Formats: sequence, structure tokens, C-alpha cells
Amino acid sequence: MRIEATYPRAGEKPGLAWASAIALTFGLLFGSSNASAAPPPANTVIGNQASASYTDPSGVLQLATSNLVQTTIQQVGSFTLDGFNQPTTNIVNTSSGAAGTIIYAPHVLTNTGNGTDTFTIRVVDDNSRFSRVEVFADSSLNGKPTGPALCTATPTPCVISAQSVAGNNGVFQFLVAYTIPATATTPTTPYDTATITATPGTPALYTASNSSVVDKDQVNLTTLAAFSVTKSLGIPAVSAPGGGAWPSTPSSGPRSSSASCATTWTAGLTSSATCQYVVFTLNITNTGGAPGKFVLTDTLPGGYTYVGGSAVWSSFPGTALGDGAAGDPAGISYETSGNALTAVVNSLAPNVSQTISFVALVNSTAGSTNTSNIARYNSVDSPTATVTAPGTTDSTTNSVKYTVLAAYGVVLGANPSTVASANDTTAGITPNTTTSDTTTVSSAPAGGTIKFSQTAYNVGDATDTINLSVYNNTFPVGTTIGFFATDGATPMLDSNGDGIADTGPVAAGASTNFVVRVTLPAGVAVASGPYTAIIRGTSAGDSSKIEATRDTLTSVIGSLVDLTNSAAGTGIGSVGGGDLGPGPSPSPTTTVTTPAGQGAIFPLFIKNNDTAGPATQTYTLQASQSNSFPGNLPIGWSVKFVASGAGCSGTGITTTTVAAGAQQAIEACVTPPSNQLPVIAQVIYFRVLSSNSASTGASVSDTKTDAVTVTSAQTYSATLSPSNSGQVSLPG
Repeated sequence: MRIEATYPRAGEKPGLAWASAIALTFGLLFGSSNASAAPPPANTVIGNQASASYTDPSGVLQLATSNLVQTTIQQVGSFTLDGFNQPTTNIVNTSSGAAGTIIYAPHVLTNTGNGTDTFTIRVVDDNSRFSRVEVFADSSLNGKPTGPALCTATPTPCVISAQSVAGNNGVFQFLVAYTIPATATTPTTPYDTATITATPGTPALYTASNSSVVDKDQVNLTTLAAFSVTKSLGIPAVSAPGGGAWPSTPSSGPRSSSASCATTWTAGLTSSATCQYVVFTLNITNTGGAPGKFVLTDTLPGGYTYVGGSAVWSSFPGTALGDGAAGDPAGISYETSGNALTAVVNSLAPNVSQTISFVALVNSTAGSTNTSNIARYNSVDSPTATVTAPGTTDSTTNSVKYTVLAAYGVVLGANPSTVASANDTTAGITPNTTTSDTTTVSSAPAGGTIKFSQTAYNVGDATDTINLSVYNNTFPVGTTIGFFATDGATPMLDSNGDGIADTGPVAAGASTNFVVRVTLPAGVAVASGPYTAIIRGTSAGDSSKIEATRDTLTSVIGSLVDLTNSAAGTGIGSVGGGDLGPGPSPSPTTTVTTPAGQGAIFPLFIKNNDTAGPATQTYTLQASQSNSFPGNLPIGWSVKFVASGAGCSGTGITTTTVAAGAQQAIEACVTPPSNQLPVIAQVIYFRVLSSNSASTGASVSDTKTDAVTVTSAQTYSATLSPSNSGQVSLPG
């Protein structure tokens, strides 16, 4: 990595003060401390950039950045089949059926890697007893086939090739359908088993142990009752309690934002902007050869809250089941305890299907890990089962999941601020005028840098990355505006590959601080302003969610310290013979003529403009024949700094102290040697350098250009000539 710095002026070399002021900062943006635990998606670009900051001799903080080093995240493969990540002999589905029936066994393949891959799914009938094996997609996640069979085999294997599954927990849910021959007669447990094998399409991405995953299904042949159950989200065919309508039930949407949503059924219960409800339906079918007693248990995960009094059995549409020990219609017993429910159907005839439907609240804690649900049941007759003692329930339904869609939101404000105090007057366009949403800096020198401290809030309910941009600004042409970490030196990079500088991931409800760094052009007019920039934060998850904050500079001043020949100053310090603002100027502001050997007096005025800095500041006084300090004077020349009005005979001083906002007058006595030959406009540079750090955190200085014209030394002579006359005193 190369670090480059540009010197402020041609020919100038950094002295010890410059070298000691350099601060190197390395910004490797893997995300903030609030980043989610999910691995970065394949092909994500992570940036790394170094920066060097230093203070130039005019007291202006400068920044140089290195070339940007980018790393592309490679794809890493991993997956599970029904929760397993390596071959196993575990039986994940046990079902029973009569001769001639079709048994559906649900499976889920989850791509836990960080990129999309294809997978081959192979089903083998272990004993070749099934008359047919088919595989169907379960795209609706309701335990029923979606579309035609993806493969059909008689005999097996039944193979699906190149099934694409997205990374970062993308799923492919499918059903294996086993047909028991109509000629099968002898009840057998098991009648047959099948082996399901999943292998990835890009094996080089996977570890050896995860190069394939295997599990099993078991089907039993019975002449007695045999049950299969599927679970689904959606509006059931029967009426809701009281004969009314069910709440609409999408498969995805927001979670409830309120903690006080109703959890007891009332007619007309429906989802709202703050409360989200769904309807679950359990479809029960007797696939056996005789009637039987059926038992089922279902425990909702933490993302749901059961709605009491909402359950309906299809044999009595519109009639609510009792959640307690009584109140059920004839033929069913149904009880709940919190989120756990148990149902016992006294008798279900062969080839008959019934449903049990109920409502659940998608509560405010719902997320990606607590909304997947299965029910458990006994696939054979349970003659002794009761709701208080259900007995064995070792078969499972398909998994059903309400996908919680993130609700995104951002707020941008000053640092410090709060979400409430930083809200815009018009979102993303007009920040409010309080100090929580408008950051004001009273003054900054021409060519100087201002740091505006900001806070970005994630007010959504999911981790989000907030893109940063300048929406509108009135700063003069040549101004640069950038986004930096809180140190003001580490650039904020593009962490999500969309080409825009951003905060990196910020957890829901969390915030992150950053700095907007504004560098003014050196030639901006002194006393100009105010200038304003509107800074925008945009949700990467939902680009319609935009918020803004305002940064204002009230006025441009000459510099944090200004060295001039007069109290008011002249022109612009870097132009012509000016000395107001950062110098030195290319031409002298003041030229004083003096004979060789005699001192030339230069009036000097030191203005401490650093009102945000120390109450007083002490400045070291320096002079040189070149714009390089400490430098030196022409051979034989001397400079003595004295109090204003003291002249060359005054007591020399090397420092002077000036209060913040005040101006101090002194004089410089420049004396060429007595043998100095005449010279026109010998340039002399004067500089003041702060002994203590200014409000920028570094020493500040200003340099100005003056000149001395030396004439011949003044010479005095006398001649004696006789006058031929005298005075005589006579004696006596």
C-alpha cells in the first residue's frame, strides 16, 4: 500500500513539525460492530484504504489517501438436508398407509453457504417395493405438490438435477411421494424405506464431510387407520368463529410493531399497520384401511402468539373450539396452554380429510429464526389418547414459515442528538432547524477543513446499511466534501458493493457516528458565507427511506492565526502582495528602504482567530530569507522582534501571547550589515507558529512576505582650511 502526500507549495519540504504531525489511519471496512452474523455474500467487495493527515505551515489540516485496495469475497459452500450436514441413516419421516395409497414425505434443503449453487437430489427405494416414486416441489410450503413431478421413477432412482438454491439460508422445500402397490396385502412395519441423497453442483466449494447429505424415509403398510397431516398458511374453506371472515394471511410481510395487539378472537379481527395476524390450517387425512382415533400436538415458536378462541374444526364450520377442558363440539377434544395446543379427533374414516384452523399473531419478536413451525402427530390409531395424555406423536408435518419482511427506516442527525429530535421537517429534503439536525460551525479559514460530527440511526427492525450522499450544498466551487469515521481521517467506503460510501451494517435500533469533512478552497473570499450542505442517509434495504441533516459554516476567516502589516490587512494572503488570510503572498506586502547597517522597522499584527481554541495562544516569532523554516537570513543580517513602538533599540522578544479573538501589534527590526552592498527588495519572510495545539488539534501558523531595499551606508567627512587670521593676547 502506498501513501502519498502533496506538499502545499512548490519547493517546500516538510520540517520536523510536519513529520511529527502525520497520523496514519487504516480503514478496513468489514462492517461495524453492529454487523449481523451472516457471512458476506459471495463476490462482495471489501475495501481497504489508508490515509495520512498533516498540518501544513499555514495551520491547515491536509489529508492524503492511499490507493484503494479491494478484496472480493469468494464463495464458500455449505448446506443441510432436513437439518443434517453430513450423511446419516436417520429416518426423518415415518408414515403409514393402506395398499394403493400415496404417502407424501416433506424435506427441506437449505443452502447455508454464501452464494447460489445447484444441487442434485436422488431418491432410492431401498427394497424396490414402491410401485412409483415421485418428487414434487412444495413452493407454497403447505405440504402439497406444486406443479408437475420433477422426477418420476419405476423403479428408482428418482433424480432431480441442477436444482438452484440461493445462498445465505435459501431453501428448496420438496415432497417425495411413495405409492404403495394396490396388490400389497400383509401389514408390514416398515413396508419399505427410501434413501434421499443431496449433493452440491460445485463440490470444490465444500468440505469433504459436507460433500453430500443423506437421510431416510420410512413407510409402513397397514390395514388399520393411518394418518397424514399437512400444515399451511392461508384462508381455510370453512367460516371463522361466529361465521365471520378470517384475517387475510399472506406468506410474508411485517411483524407486529405493537406489544398490545389483541390475542383473543373477536369478530372482525384483522391485520393492521401495527398488528399482523395469520391463519394456520392442519389438514388431516386417513390414508389407512379402517377408522381410527387421531391425536395431534402443535407448539408455536416464539415469533407467534396463539389467539384464544380462534380455532375451528371443519366438521362444525363457524363454531369456535373450546381452548379448555370443555366447550368443544361432539367428536373432538381441543385444549391449549399458551402457544401449545393438543387436538384429539375421536374417529376419522378411511379416505376422509378434515381440517383444524386457528389464528396466530405474528408478534413483535418475530424474525428469521422463530417463525418456522411443524406439528406432530401419531400416524396410526391412538385408541387411548386424550388431550391431557396424547401419547406418542412421532410423525411431523411439513414446515410452514411466515417470512418476516424487514421494515426499514433511517434518521440522520447531529452528534449528539436523538431519533426524536433529529427527525426532518420534510424527510430527506428539509432537516429541522434545531441543533439536533443542524450542525453549525461559526468560522473556518480559507483552505481549511471543517469536521461536522453526525449520527446515523437505524430505526427499522432489521440490520441495514445506510448510504451517505450530499443532496444539496452551497459551498464554493473547489470545496471537497467526504465521509469519514469518527477519527476524521479514515474514509468511509462502499461496504455493500453498490458504489456509494456507507456506514456499513447497523443493527436494528442501533446507531453509528461519522464525520462529514469539508475542505474549503484556498482562494475562497474572506468574510464570505454562510455555506450549507444537506447530507442524506438512504436505507440500502429500502431506497425510499431517506433522511437528512444540515451542516452549516457561518463565515470564512483569513486563518486561525493571521499575520499582517496592518490591523486591517491587505488583499488576499496568497495573491499578489496581500497578507490577509493564509500566506505567504508571491510579492512583498511592505518594502522598507534603509541604509546598510541601519535597522528597518516592519509593523506586524498577529490576529488569533481561533475562538474555538484555547483562551490564549502563544506564538513563536520567526524570520527567514526563504519560505522554509526555521530557515536563515542573508549573511550578516539580523532580525529582532520588539514590542510595538519600541523601535530597534527595544528589548528583543521571541514569543508573544494573544487572547482568542484578539490582535497583538509588534515590530520587527531588520538590520543589514554595514558592508552590505545596495540591494533592491531583499525578500524577508515572517512567520508566527503556535506553541500549543489549536482547535484543529495541531499547531497553526501564518507566513507573510515583506522586503528590504538597502542603500549605500551614510558617510560623514570634514576638511580644515587656514583662514590666515588669529587672536593674540598682549601681556600686561
